[in-house]
Amino acid sequence: MLHSKKGVSPLVATILLILFSIVLGAVVMSWGEAYIEEKAEFVKGAQETVAGCDAAYINIIKVSGELEICYKDDDILEVWIENGPTTELYDIHARIVGTEKATTRDSILIEPLRPADARKVMFRFEPVGFIRQVKLTPIIMRAGTLTPCVQKAITVENVHPCQ
Repeated sequence: MLHSKKGVSPLVATILLILFSIVLGAVVMSWGEAYIEEKAEFVKGAQETVAGCDAAYINIIKVSGELEICYKDDDILEVWIENGPTTELYDIHARIVGTEKATTRDSILIEPLRPADARKVMFRFEPVGFIRQVKLTPIIMRAGTLTPCVQKAITVENVHPCQ
């Protein structure tokens, strides 16, 4: 059998190679399609969250160049908050950093803040010593879930006592 000169004709060999390539390509494409769909859904979900947060807006009102944020009795923060024109803010997360420690409040709004609205908000927090920084993060409703928009958070330093 080793000395036999019979073999596969070049035409049959070419057809076999083409069929093998087609089968191999179909296997790789079916595996790759599922992988790409999975990644596309992940990216789409992340883009929707960012797109929703792009419309979120939060600001502290300024009067005569002074931010309207102050503290009373070392454990009450008072702040005038305004919302942007497009998205309702369902809540605001607050983080207060002091000289002794840091504390957070997951919820400082009693009711959602409508678009283009402003409100004075007062809330208690654990005493932290002298307040060094306050960070307010807006929370919006996105696809039925509350979503914090960390990239839209505002940070205030030099919070003074209320007069």
